[in-house]
Amino acid sequence: MYEAHYRETTFLKAAVGKARDLLSFVRAKQTALWKISYFVIAAFLIRSAAWKRFSLPQDPLADTDVGYLWPALMKLSSGAFAHIQGLNFLYPGLVYLILQICADFRAISVIQHFLGLIAGGLFLASWSRLGDFFPKPRLNRVVHEAIGLLGAGIYLLSYGPIFSEMQIRPDGVCMFFEILIFWLIVQFFYYRIISPNARKAVIYGTAIGVSAFLLASLKPSFTLMALFAVAPVIWLIVNAKGNFAGKLAFFAITVPIIVALTLTEHYHRRNDQIVKMFLPETLFVIHAKIIREQMAADLRNGQTDIYSPAWLRVACDDLEREIQRTHNLYSRVFPVLGFEPDYLKVGADSLLSRWRRQLGNERFLRFLKYWYWHSVAHRPFAFIDKIAGQLRVFYSTNCPAFSARKVWPLSSRSYAGSLSALSQSQSLQLLSKMPAGSAFLEHTQALRFSDIVVHQNKGVQICHVCCARTYLAILLISVPLAGWFMFKRSGSEESKWTAFLVIFFYSANFGNVFGISVVHTMEVWRYSTVLFIAALFAQLWAIRWLIEVSLTTFVNQATRH
Repeated sequence: MYEAHYRETTFLKAAVGKARDLLSFVRAKQTALWKISYFVIAAFLIRSAAWKRFSLPQDPLADTDVGYLWPALMKLSSGAFAHIQGLNFLYPGLVYLILQICADFRAISVIQHFLGLIAGGLFLASWSRLGDFFPKPRLNRVVHEAIGLLGAGIYLLSYGPIFSEMQIRPDGVCMFFEILIFWLIVQFFYYRIISPNARKAVIYGTAIGVSAFLLASLKPSFTLMALFAVAPVIWLIVNAKGNFAGKLAFFAITVPIIVALTLTEHYHRRNDQIVKMFLPETLFVIHAKIIREQMAADLRNGQTDIYSPAWLRVACDDLEREIQRTHNLYSRVFPVLGFEPDYLKVGADSLLSRWRRQLGNERFLRFLKYWYWHSVAHRPFAFIDKIAGQLRVFYSTNCPAFSARKVWPLSSRSYAGSLSALSQSQSLQLLSKMPAGSAFLEHTQALRFSDIVVHQNKGVQICHVCCARTYLAILLISVPLAGWFMFKRSGSEESKWTAFLVIFFYSANFGNVFGISVVHTMEVWRYSTVLFIAALFAQLWAIRWLIEVSLTTFVNQATRH
């Protein structure tokens, strides 16, 4: 009997061993099969995205902000590289290099399209690395990677990024830099926390510092996002034990690059007169309603010692009349702000132009600064209310970073606007001095009368609608919960870092939205659309993290019972 029992036990053990071997073999095959499937799907997405981009005309879309194009045209016409409209030299310098090397304006769109495709690859690389932040994930790795493919597909096949990449303005490269910074951040935390490697952590940290500065320089609205990205990197590098050489290398490389770019910008902007006026004029016209109320209050109270009461009364009445006129003309465009601010300052006979002629440059500049800060001091709650209203534009039940638009008439709308911008007398003169410029103008004129319509993929459109409607809800659920996970005493370090990344990815968008809400208005559509890739990545990571938390909680409760 003992021998029979022994043989039976031995047989069962062998059977269990073979079953385990078979299960391991099947799992290995599944993993290998999924890896092949993953790369096939990723390649298909990138190929589809490339076809979607390069099947369209590659002639870029000119903008009314001529400071992005004119410096390159002036330099190529044997003139000087001029700093125009207070705009940073980096993007105009990039346009100049492209035209100098390729001598074809279509190269601008082509290069920006390639950066857009690389951004899709960085999206997948970032997402794949994030899977390593869960030490014992409850969600299958295949499902995790599938979510990343879904997100990359939404980004790559959306027409919003494609349209941005066709424009001659920094919006065409901002999404690339956003996801580049996300990828660098993920890599930095991986080599600093998950799989410590001091040398690699310093390399990625240095790249973050430089990339964040470049993004903030290309588009100043990303300044807070850049600070949010750099702050934890500096803190972790400085507080790391030992590795003095790494700390020295970080600052020795990052600081000189930033200083060099800053000094170069300062050199180029020294003769740009708009630099002094741009921010004060912008702050004044954006907050014109509040400032007019303060002017009226000072006139009623007789507190007009600095300015002549008669002149100030006329100025206040003119300001009220212009605000009402622009409200009547553009009430649907700026429903929250209540008027079109650029109407007050753009044009030879605009209100600000008239005041500038009456007061002179220096007195006009003092006038703008005085009334803005005077109004801030006496009506702080009005400014807070304005900021809150602009924040609600983005953080709404229909987040504008995601677009549900089905079609975009590229020829009758975009190329018509491009032709209008290129038809300015100085633009025509600059373009006519080079063969590439004349060809660019001719192509734009022809495309203006073509029948090109971009159709949004129906599946992608549905994803946009779902993301837009759920963005605020997921943020309000995940961010407080992530904060609780970070600061509770129990829990592994890994779980705290995954929670931190939820807050970090959302903070990238918040920094941008908050900065614009303070200085400008979120009702300018491109301020929201340029945040698309960051908003999408943050939302998907929050969903992924919430799923992991829910599964962990469920398994723990099941184990206890």
